[in-house]
Amino acid sequence: MNKKSNFILLAIGVITMLGSGAWLWHSRYADKPLNCVGNVEWNIGSNRFTGTVSYRLYNHQGLATLTGKLYGRDTTGISRNIYFAYTQHHDARVLQSTQLVKTFSDSANEDDINQTLPSFYRQTGQRLSLIMEEYKGAWIVASSNVPSLYCRKR
Repeated sequence: MNKKSNFILLAIGVITMLGSGAWLWHSRYADKPLNCVGNVEWNIGSNRFTGTVSYRLYNHQGLATLTGKLYGRDTTGISRNIYFAYTQHHDARVLQSTQLVKTFSDSANEDDINQTLPSFYRQTGQRLSLIMEEYKGAWIVASSNVPSLYCRKR
């Protein structure tokens, strides 16, 4: 082989190594969207909510979707989307609701909702502090260091 061929092979090798390193760094350290869904049951006083909660978080914006049944004075349905902004420090995230959108099937009594759901899910401007830690292909969501939701990745 001559000098020119050796130089071309060396250049290809260096470019391949740099490209592989950049891809590895990006896949490991770049901000990845968090997208998961889990089942919940909240019992507060004589009221109970059973349903699903899903979270989508990316680039300091997010969406929480809450659907299920509220057992209070009557049994009614809840279906709402909560848009939020969040700050993150390691696994801890502080969510602040920016918009609440009730769907047509959200027919729950406001008094029952106020007595059962955390304020984050019922009013804009409310905060919710969560710890979200990746665990075996899912997310463990905790509030006050108490695990409250096993959130399956989607």
